[in-house]
Amino acid sequence: MKRATLAVLLILGLVASVYSFEIGLGFQFGLRTVADAKIKDVYGNGMAYFPSLRLGIWKGLELGWGYEGGYIRDGEIGLYQEKTTLEVTGFEGFAGYGYRLNILEPYVRLGCGYYAYKQTIESEFIPFQVDHKKFSPTLAAGLRVYPIAGAYLSLEVKYVPLKVKPIDQEVDLSGWRLALGAGYSFHL
Repeated sequence: MKRATLAVLLILGLVASVYSFEIGLGFQFGLRTVADAKIKDVYGNGMAYFPSLRLGIWKGLELGWGYEGGYIRDGEIGLYQEKTTLEVTGFEGFAGYGYRLNILEPYVRLGCGYYAYKQTIESEFIPFQVDHKKFSPTLAAGLRVYPIAGAYLSLEVKYVPLKVKPIDQEVDLSGWRLALGAGYSFHL
């Protein structure tokens, strides 16, 4: 086991000495839409944020990780218009490809997110709370603009097809994310 670990570290060291890795730190903020009409009527669309870390590994190919948060919406539900809250958060791992054209870099990403769906209904008859988690694929495309060396601005559209079944009914939380962002990347 020690020999295998040493061999992997040696190979990574040799690769790192030949190639220059790019690290990117970014933060995006924007609109999170809800596709399902019933969910949209109660909670509506909302805002979400997405901090991320990218590692450019070879000629435009990148791996990354991010966290989606910020979508916490209140509403009223049912015959008695009881107060309810919905929160959706998620961790995402992704692989992508970007093609640098001078100061512009269009990119695409495919990922997998682990999303948490929390719903609370404040009822004097039957209080209700759901805390459910599920994996979902993600697909994103965007554009990074590098106005000065290292710093970038970004525009991204992402789709997450997220259907959960917390009790006996399937709930469709799928939707689009349209976000603006900024970040900084540097080479190792």
